[in-house]
Amino acid sequence: MALRRIPFNANWLLLGAAAALGLAAAHFSNRLLERRMAELEAAAQRVDETVEVVVANRDLERGEALSGEALAVRSVPKEYVHAAAVRPSQFESFERQRLAAPLRRGEVLLDVHAEGNGTNVFSALLKKGSRALTFEVDAVNSISGMLRPGDRIDLLLSARGGANGAELTAPLLSNVSVLATDQRVSKRTDENGREHQFSTITLEVSPLDAARIIVAKSSGHLTAVLRHPDDAVPNKLKAMSVAQLLGAPNGRAEGQVVEYIVGGGGGGVAEVHRNGSAPDR
Repeated sequence: MALRRIPFNANWLLLGAAAALGLAAAHFSNRLLERRMAELEAAAQRVDETVEVVVANRDLERGEALSGEALAVRSVPKEYVHAAAVRPSQFESFERQRLAAPLRRGEVLLDVHAEGNGTNVFSALLKKGSRALTFEVDAVNSISGMLRPGDRIDLLLSARGGANGAELTAPLLSNVSVLATDQRVSKRTDENGREHQFSTITLEVSPLDAARIIVAKSSGHLTAVLRHPDDAVPNKLKAMSVAQLLGAPNGRAEGQVVEYIVGGGGGGVAEVHRNGSAPDR
């Protein structure tokens, strides 16, 4: 018995190929859409991730000093932050430096905007009209090495200048700011966490006070006295000598009695006065 031949229909082949291509196209389209959606979600996440940077709080001109009043902190999308943007944690290195170029309100502060480019410029720590004066200190004047930049001190002068050349101690300057100890301008301890020992301190003073300190050092001994940071009351104590320390404002110790004996001649009765002065005659 002969087998019957089924005629070949090309339409079914074309239909199958079209269906396969359609399925493949749908598959690749879905993959492409998924990839695109993932890229959009990643971009959205990058936009949502922000970092804090320092920006101008108002229009700043070239030469103005950088300060907390002139600058502010703003959150900016991370992908738009310039690599040289100054972060709040870095601002201490830029404070009081002067602008090398104008900065408009809202613009991000870059390290190239500062004259020191982010490196500490010691002169920038000085207020306008002030001077920095460095002098040697011992264990007493360094407060046993515990004095730190930013502390405030009184300076006492001990020198001869009282009656009969007596040595006096008197306030020389009050509420003086310590800018640095040796070459350190921050309050941090050393890299090992130990207290920093130093032999010099640098103070911020007026030109007149700088001259007074120089004259005082050449004529007597200076002692630094640490004061509370919120205490701005001037030290108005008067000069004190050893005799006054013992309680005698005129040079005699308190309680000292000088006797004056009056009379005693011709059999009269002698008068003894213990008030420290002779009776009137």
